[in-house]
Amino acid sequence: MESVLERHRQWVASGWETGRRADLHGRDLHGRALVGVVLSDADLHKVDLHRAALDHADLDGADLHAADLHRADLRGADLRWADLHRADLHDANLSEADLSHADLHGADLHGAELSAAVLDDANLCGANLSGVRGLIPQQLDSAQLDEATRLPADFSRR
Repeated sequence: MESVLERHRQWVASGWETGRRADLHGRDLHGRALVGVVLSDADLHKVDLHRAALDHADLDGADLHAADLHRADLRGADLRWADLHRADLHDANLSEADLSHADLHGADLHGAELSAAVLDDANLCGANLSGVRGLIPQQLDSAQLDEATRLPADFSRR
C-alpha cells in the first residue's frame, strides 16, 4: 500500500508525468489509518473504507462512486470535485470537509456529521440527508437538490 501511495504522490507532484495514478478500486481498506493521505484524482470506486481514518485527506477529484465510507472519519478532508455518487456515507464524520462541486447524487448520508462542511455547487440530487447532524440550511444554498433528495425533517424545500 505504501508504494502505491508513494507512486501516486509522485504522479500528483509531477503533474501526472512520473509515478502512477493510484488504482485501489474494489479494495478492502476498512478501518485503515489514512490520515492526511494524498489520493487526489485516485480511482477508489467501490472501495471499502468504512471506519477508516481519512481526516484531512486530499481526495480532490477522486473517483469514490459506490464506495463504502460509512462511519469513516473525513473531518477536514478535501473532497472537491470528488465523484461520490451512490457512496455510502451514513454516520460518517464530514465536519469541515470541503465537498464543493462533489457529485453526491444518490449518496446515503443519513446520520452523517456535516458541521461546517462546504457543499457549494455539490450535486445532492437523490441523496439521503435524513438525520444528518450539524447541517444548517445555508450550507445548501448553492447545492443542487431535486424532489428525490431526502432532507432532514426540520428542513423545508426551497
